[in-house]
Amino acid sequence: MLWRYPKTSISVATAVGAFTIYRAWTLASGAADTERVGYAPLATLKPIYEGLWIVDDVMSASGLAMSIRMTVLRLANGDVLLYSPTPYNGALAKAIETIGTVRYLIAPTFAHWTHLAEWQDAYPDAKTWGVPGLRDRSQVIHSDVHIDMDLPSVAPPPWRAEITMDLIAGAGGFCECYFFHEASRTLLLCDLIQNLRPRKLPPFTRFIAKAFLGTRATTALHVRATLLAGGKEAKQAVAAMVALEPDRVIFAHGDPFEEDAAQRLREAFAWLV
Repeated sequence: MLWRYPKTSISVATAVGAFTIYRAWTLASGAADTERVGYAPLATLKPIYEGLWIVDDVMSASGLAMSIRMTVLRLANGDVLLYSPTPYNGALAKAIETIGTVRYLIAPTFAHWTHLAEWQDAYPDAKTWGVPGLRDRSQVIHSDVHIDMDLPSVAPPPWRAEITMDLIAGAGGFCECYFFHEASRTLLLCDLIQNLRPRKLPPFTRFIAKAFLGTRATTALHVRATLLAGGKEAKQAVAAMVALEPDRVIFAHGDPFEEDAAQRLREAFAWLV
């Protein structure tokens, strides 16, 4: 029995060493360069439609480097809503201030909240809305983030006239809130669809993304498992979302659906509905 312990220790040490070497290589080779992984220009307002912009950036978590995206919506009264905030940037904030006043910060999943504190510090009067249960997660409780209100399944009065929304809940606490911007017929998602471009990813991230279908313009395997376990309710909620037939679909990770969006959305969820 005693011989097994050093064997395991060596294996762990070897794995840590290999990962350290890999991380050093990605930095030295440029494989994890933000301009390569992300959709440049980063931290920049990119107009999509009147009153609608996206902001691209990059994230690194558990050794994975990939693109992330925030959507910026300006309501008819000039109030600005940030859906899935990316890292705060002073120049970006100033650009946003030229289009309106930041009033609402939206955390549409349990994963897309980590940059909220930065924006809350910059805009203390903005109200933060998060998916139900987010405020109770230990990571959030022990962070500097505060959640003012839970996102409902029907749009609240501040944006009800301009945005349709709903919650899609699965097992294991998974919940995502989608927004549908009526004027542009644009559907906003976070993790329900991933469409990462393989050549933009560092090797390890590329391997994981492909293995979990994150490069296939569909739902990644780990999210599929939660939705399947969510049963009839999750399937009905996804079907209702697909029935919106958007002209455009924007999500947090990868190339958006800019053409034939309604058909591509149906194809993305063919495995479920």
